[in-house]
Amino acid sequence: MKKKKLIADVLIFILLSLTAIIMLYPFIWMIFTSFKPKLHVYLTGLLPEVWDFSSYVQIWKEIPLLRGFLNTLLYSIPPVLIGTFVSGAAAFSFAKIRFKGRDMLFLMLLIGLMIPFPSIMIPQFVMFSRMGLLMGPWTLILPKLFGNIAMIFFMRQIIIGIPDSLIDAAKIDGCNYFETYVRVILPVIAPALSAHGILWFIAAWNDYLAPTIFVKNPIWQPVTVMIAKFNEQYAINTHVPRIMAGSVLLVLPVLVIYGIFQRFIIGSFMFSGMKE
Repeated sequence: MKKKKLIADVLIFILLSLTAIIMLYPFIWMIFTSFKPKLHVYLTGLLPEVWDFSSYVQIWKEIPLLRGFLNTLLYSIPPVLIGTFVSGAAAFSFAKIRFKGRDMLFLMLLIGLMIPFPSIMIPQFVMFSRMGLLMGPWTLILPKLFGNIAMIFFMRQIIIGIPDSLIDAAKIDGCNYFETYVRVILPVIAPALSAHGILWFIAAWNDYLAPTIFVKNPIWQPVTVMIAKFNEQYAINTHVPRIMAGSVLLVLPVLVIYGIFQRFIIGSFMFSGMKE
């Protein structure tokens, strides 16, 4: 039995290793290609024979990359932090507070998950245009402040598993619903809420379609739009290293953030609430 188990473990390890290599190879190729001269892209192997850093230098010269990263942080961190807090509060309301029309309102939120963004982006554009917000950053900030429907759904399922006795004890101590959420519920769901907030942050960082439509002032464009325009310029003359350099700068921060908070994201799926 031990021998069979060892053979099975070795086969699984080999299979997972091959799968990892296949999945990582395009990213590794992208990194090494960004350091190659233009004429060496298809003439050499994976590693560059001559290390050329001119592609990264050209990016810093042509676009305000630092401003783009700061804009992206502005659209990703403060709105997501506030929206995550609001999402947890909404989930607590739908899970533990009984009020008229609660189930119907929650059903309407779930219906909102089924509506694709392309079907509502034109009405949103018209609304933001009439409000005079297209030349500033608020079009990418305001919608996130009101929470995330998917996060509300998942947090509600977790909060349902929290014993009602905790909430009753908070009421006896004189806490209102907001104080109960902040002092009792929030510490319990913090790991799962943080993990979903990180995933939301990554999605906000990678967002390209919404900034392209709603942000008309180049000063407020995020780094995704700036690098996409840079790549379009060099796609005309097939300057592959420049395109790969822009892609590396765009993807690398997300990979670093995911690597740092990976255990929180994985742990959130194992979080199952509390038991009586």
